[in-house]
Amino acid sequence: MRRRGAHGGAADAGGPMTGWRRFESPGAGRPEYREIRQEGIRCFLRWGPVGGRGKGSTSTLNDEEHARRHAARKAGEWLRKGFTEVDPPHDEAGPDPEAKVLDVLRAGPRPQAPAAEYLPVEGFDEVYRHVTAPGRPVGFHEYVVLRDDGRGAVRFAVRADRSDAAAVSAFLGFVSTRRDLAFDGSSHHKVPLPEPVGAFTHALFCAPALGQGCVAYPAVADRVAAAFPVFDCEIGDADPEVLVDARIHGHGSLPYADWARAPQPVVDLRFDVRPSHYRGTRTFKVFGTADLEALVAALPGADPASRLDVRSFRGEIRRFTPAEVPSLAEVRSFLHG
Repeated sequence: MRRRGAHGGAADAGGPMTGWRRFESPGAGRPEYREIRQEGIRCFLRWGPVGGRGKGSTSTLNDEEHARRHAARKAGEWLRKGFTEVDPPHDEAGPDPEAKVLDVLRAGPRPQAPAAEYLPVEGFDEVYRHVTAPGRPVGFHEYVVLRDDGRGAVRFAVRADRSDAAAVSAFLGFVSTRRDLAFDGSSHHKVPLPEPVGAFTHALFCAPALGQGCVAYPAVADRVAAAFPVFDCEIGDADPEVLVDARIHGHGSLPYADWARAPQPVVDLRFDVRPSHYRGTRTFKVFGTADLEALVAALPGADPASRLDVRSFRGEIRRFTPAEVPSLAEVRSFLHG
């Protein structure tokens, strides 16, 4: 399970809303509240003083059943502590099924924010672009591909200094003909590109809950998906949602707005290497390249019973032991496929 912290009282959003459950307690002084909402593999929590500014966090579980049990445990825990379940107040910042995505984006994430300029992209139907920090190398080009009469969209961003016009145009053409794909009920799709986009060979389409392409805009967050190009080795062929979530949002996540990056292959590890600075794992978990290199370096001096299992994006598994220590070049070749 992973947690991501967030401040503020606005709802985190992604897919169809299942509704908040709210619990209140008079406490010793100022009354407090706790709120929880389970959506797919995620549980969203909010807490704080009643009538005051609260905090929030998101827990990502292995599957929906784990998420349901987690939400039930939290509710039971609060009830045992003396909280009472009450009807949640109306959330003015919640989703609006009739809001047009472009209207919300143009208005900005805060009431006092200046209006953002989204201009049509020539040659594409219902596609718009917004340039952040124009003229600066650190700026971004954000693209919005509308669907459902403007009530939904697929969104992606590209670093201004890390892409070229031909690659963006090719990717826009691919996404435009598949703008409904991320809304078919699946959490994600890894799709081969008919022709490479730059050096990329595949596209990843993420449903709103996974892609989190618009979490700063709760009114439309559950209707804005995300898409970006990837290398084949960066997303597992049979990855469940929780692993894709870790790859694109977790520690060492893909810099998916950088379209000039080198491939960053899947590094799934299951190991027991002693002694080392790492606690062993019984199941495969997502790690970074630096973790893999550290474990390989620890193998020669490890206990003979130590083992390091490495799984590639194809689902192939190699086991290494102190008696069979691989070179880093060998492991990289295996991971890149």
